[in-house]
Amino acid sequence: MAADKDRRGPKRIVLVGATASGKSLVALGLADLLGGEIVGADSRQIYRGLEIGTEAPTPADRARAPHHFVAFLDPTETYSAGRYGREARAVVAAIEARGRAPIVAGGSGLYIRALLQGLFVGPARDESIRARLTARIREEGLETLREELRRVDPEAHAAILPGDPVRVIRALEVWELTGRPITALRRELQPAPLPALVFGLRWPRPLLAKRIASRIGRQLARGFLEETRALLAASLPEDAPGPRTLGYRELLAHLRGQSSLEEACERIALKTRQLAKRQETWFRLTPGVQWIELRTEEDLAGAPRIIQDRLDHAPDRP
Repeated sequence: MAADKDRRGPKRIVLVGATASGKSLVALGLADLLGGEIVGADSRQIYRGLEIGTEAPTPADRARAPHHFVAFLDPTETYSAGRYGREARAVVAAIEARGRAPIVAGGSGLYIRALLQGLFVGPARDESIRARLTARIREEGLETLREELRRVDPEAHAAILPGDPVRVIRALEVWELTGRPITALRRELQPAPLPALVFGLRWPRPLLAKRIASRIGRQLARGFLEETRALLAASLPEDAPGPRTLGYRELLAHLRGQSSLEEACERIALKTRQLAKRQETWFRLTPGVQWIELRTEEDLAGAPRIIQDRLDHAPDRP
């Protein structure tokens, strides 16, 4: 039943899961079934020029259903979860005003949290603190600052993915400015939650590992290496967030002669499996997720219908 035929109006849908679990495919199927628009929740698909390596929706996908938050930022620009939460809430409201179903899909747990729970408006940036912390990362390494963060705010340390200096710097900056953990301030000051029905896709880990390996080969066939070569040729600043994306880091090292292509692909696969494990842990601890267990491509293809059936039997949202 299409969303515009439901007299109660469309429900807000959020689709989560580990990388390579098939969220984009299921989101497209839901958009077809419900007359929906897809709201990306991926902290790397937002960058232009990284579409292949981040598995961003293709032009054909975007022609099939409207997509938001895809390839709209230059890879030198920084984008925060707080900004995403504010802007994504506005996009969801606009989709609903059009009488369509918002389908949020992505694996960036903090983006999902920012959208559904909101993030607090913390103290203003202090450029002197940021410059000092950035210099320390160059001199001492990111792990030194991560360990410092673990001592003052273990909850923030656990939530920030390795290789993410931006959020480490922000958490330490807030600690210096307020003397309080950023996680404690969030709980006190974040805005009202946004009700939604959250569905998760889950594969047995060995099968997900096979999907990850297959995806890397498919990306290379589509031009992943050439896309990375274009990033290298652009001579972007060292601190640009785009080239720090998983996959591009490893292929950039290969293009600079620091590893073979085979070694780079092995590192991408390993780090992607590690990322998937962290995402699974994050979403497993997220309350209210309705899990859909997958073992075959047929299961994946049938997931939109399963979700539609659950939506039909769910109480109307506020």
